Amino acid sequence: MADEEIKAPNAPHGVTSTTSSFNDWPNDAGFETFHEETDPVHLKVSGRIPAYAAGILYRTGPGGHQLTTPNNKTFAVSHWFDGFSQTHRFELLSPSEGEFITHIRYNSRHTCDRHVEKIRDSGEVATVTFGQQQDPCESFFKKVMSSFQAATAGGDKAASEANVGVTINANLPVPGELAGKEKVQSESKDTSSPRINNLWLKTDNATLQCINPTTLEPIHVVRQPKLHPDLKGPFTGAHSRTDPTTGDWYNYNLEIGRQATYRVFSVSAKTGETTVLATLTGGPIRAAYLHSILLTERYVILCIFDAYYAKGGLKVLWTRNMLDAMEFDPNKKNLWLVVDRRHGQGLVGIYESDPSFAFHPVNAWEQASETEPGKVDIITDIPTYPNLDVLKRFYYHNMKGTAPGARNYVDGKGATSKASLTRFRLPNIGSTRVPPTTKPSTVSTVFTARKEDTPELPTFNPDYATKPSRYIYGVCDRGNSTFLDGLIKYDTLTQTSVARVVHAQSPGEPIFLADPDGQDEDEGVCLSVVLDGTRGRSHLLVLDARTWEEVGRAEMECVVPFGFHGTHFACGQRSMM
Repeated sequence: MADEEIKAPNAPHGVTSTTSSFNDWPNDAGFETFHEETDPVHLKVSGRIPAYAAGILYRTGPGGHQLTTPNNKTFAVSHWFDGFSQTHRFELLSPSEGEFITHIRYNSRHTCDRHVEKIRDSGEVATVTFGQQQDPCESFFKKVMSSFQAATAGGDKAASEANVGVTINANLPVPGELAGKEKVQSESKDTSSPRINNLWLKTDNATLQCINPTTLEPIHVVRQPKLHPDLKGPFTGAHSRTDPTTGDWYNYNLEIGRQATYRVFSVSAKTGETTVLATLTGGPIRAAYLHSILLTERYVILCIFDAYYAKGGLKVLWTRNMLDAMEFDPNKKNLWLVVDRRHGQGLVGIYESDPSFAFHPVNAWEQASETEPGKVDIITDIPTYPNLDVLKRFYYHNMKGTAPGARNYVDGKGATSKASLTRFRLPNIGSTRVPPTTKPSTVSTVFTARKEDTPELPTFNPDYATKPSRYIYGVCDRGNSTFLDGLIKYDTLTQTSVARVVHAQSPGEPIFLADPDGQDEDEGVCLSVVLDGTRGRSHLLVLDARTWEEVGRAEMECVVPFGFHGTHFACGQRSMM
């Protein structure tokens, strides 16, 4: 069993072990594959997948990173975050009889065809990227001008020029005229998804790409200034948040310059109107790479991690990529900004914590202050990193099983490029506006999990959004592979984990689906797309979220490249990412 499946549901901290070397864990296909299934194909389904899982699972992320130019040379994207975006659609059909799903259809499509064509024709990327290594011999003027090409793109013409594919949302409250509503309705005649009015891809720049919910064809590109003219900065959070009750949508926009300006905004689900809740600038506020925001019942929280852009972000214009413009300063603190989202008070809290970096806050909620009546504390769980090594790890030459730099990130930098789940407490938040120059209060650490117990790409039961939650589901990195090597469930109450590690199988983010008849938080299933490196094929895996045992799967005849995030959509369900 050691070479097949390693689980420890009852052991302290879910300790597991394996004798496998990462050289025996083939995963290159998950990065190299450039394949799509534009016509839906039926998958071979086995096991007992419960009927409540019926719906559509969308996944998005890079779909290959190399191409051949007309002069027969190979162009390769250097960083995983810049791979050619592709969206995948798994349709889990409701059973006509019985309690279990027996039919699943799959289709996929690259959503950046024109972007790929332009690179093939020119042999270069002419826009700002996340981490692409650029030609240092170009003139400064050309660098600046090409950096803003993406910022001026928009509309139908540029739909497939955008390389957008980190997170995916269904039914964002974006006004219909911006969503290309008529085209979506006219092309989406498949009655299996009648409640999906629009489907959006998002990333860390202020661009949203609307795609057809059925064919996945790019329809429209919208820049944030179309939502509100003040949202003119180039950066935003790939992970926005949706109010679980109202459906209102929240995010931020970052304008760079000598003084950084963050604008926290919401889009009303009822009216489609965008409101700027707070304009945050001055004092200690600096431009930084901020992948996610946090949401509680009354507040929006920005944690500005120690991934600051040099020269206020203007260095991005020179490097033409975000990563080379970032700096980690161990003498700087993380800055937390708390914005009132109910009563128009703007900034109501400013906090600091020890320097660290993070991608994915899990959940956040309020509870009565332990020391000041009438105020609240905010609790949140975040997988954190001690520096920015993890961002360098995601160069392709550091991740692939055959890559020469991979061993350094498994051995030498293994500790600094792996996360530790940390629970934070922001104490004594009130309802009074404060200036950005207010002396920050201190964020306290409630607990920190071991790296081997930490879930990345974390998800949780969406019914518990903005409420106290106990269980976190994610992928783990236990050193068996140059990439992710297992699925893990973490119990924040007992601070223990259970991991599912199968030799040579690399899983993606698990999406939790609640059992509608369940009584407890972890009653449901998790869906994950897994690459079996020994067979060179992927499958859709379904795990019982309580026992962490497999209940079913859908076998594929192709490889689904390693992606980032996804969402499951059923009738009446709201996309929460």
